[in-house]
Amino acid sequence: MGDTKRLLIINPKQFGYHLDTYYYCKWASREFRTTYHGFDAGEPKLAMEGVAVDYVPRQGHLLTRYLRFLRSCIIECRKGYDVIFVKYFPGCSVLRIFNPCDRLVLDIRTGSIALHPGKRQWLNRMLRLESLFFRHVTIISESLADRLGLDRRNVHVLPLGADPIETVRKEFSSLHLLYVGTLSGRRIEDTIVGFHKFYQEAGRTADMTYEIIGDGYHGELGGLRALVGKLALDRVVSLPGYIHHRELASRYERCNAGVSYVPIDDIYDCQPPTKTFEYLLAGMPVIATNTRENASVITEHNGVLIDDTPEGFYEGAKALARNKGTYDSNAIRANALRYSWETIVHSNLVPYLRSVADD
Repeated sequence: MGDTKRLLIINPKQFGYHLDTYYYCKWASREFRTTYHGFDAGEPKLAMEGVAVDYVPRQGHLLTRYLRFLRSCIIECRKGYDVIFVKYFPGCSVLRIFNPCDRLVLDIRTGSIALHPGKRQWLNRMLRLESLFFRHVTIISESLADRLGLDRRNVHVLPLGADPIETVRKEFSSLHLLYVGTLSGRRIEDTIVGFHKFYQEAGRTADMTYEIIGDGYHGELGGLRALVGKLALDRVVSLPGYIHHRELASRYERCNAGVSYVPIDDIYDCQPPTKTFEYLLAGMPVIATNTRENASVITEHNGVLIDDTPEGFYEGAKALARNKGTYDSNAIRANALRYSWETIVHSNLVPYLRSVADD
């Protein structure tokens, strides 16, 4: 271990509560002596063998916390790491100013998702400006790099991944849909209305269910539960609320098709939805809205692309039911293994970090 290179990962999120960096640590720590530097947000602390976690106290008002975190990062960056991987946060370019070595990598997982177009455009411009301070930039997709107008000479695509969930081979004599994700800004009510139409058409005794797991920031869960009651779908549509990722295996076990529903607009068009990959790695065909990134993954062999409307969801459910005899759960899972975090970290991230460290 004496000659193993040292990797520092900086992310304001508490360790274990941002999936991408959690899996970077899980798999990269087998190649690097890895340290994670982030806030102690008061959540239960997770441990990982081979990963040292530095916690920064989160007490105080917003500005105090922000300045404390920046100062702690500047100090940590000066401890002789071979490569420093910074998950973007506003103001992170300060780290490059105070640590002018070329071994800092800026990682961009998303553009702005602010609802107001003017605010979104301004935040994306700030992100682009801060990226100019870094000679090494990783980003989730080529389409997002183009959208942000990044200098492609400095950009390395580090795609989104997912963690395989072991389930039995799926069979498709019935239809049991699963949505996992936030309820904010996704218009999940469209899927409930579309499912209602499909359920009525199929006959209300048809063997089908729809489980929607997640919560929102603005009372969306209560509104969706009220909609389910209004449509008399209580027997077949369930909304249990938020369930931690580590406790989702049983849900993936009993469902046989995934729902990857995001609006088709410039906010989400360049964002590969995590759950698309998780469903595929569980051997499940996917009903997915026809964003640019979903369209690069979903084929006739692993799902169906739809419009982001209730009618689109209804048509997608019909197509899934119509094609159920053509889906092969094992083939769907096998073809999706290239999207697993283990594959992405070992074949993409680790070689890239080594090249930066040796540069």
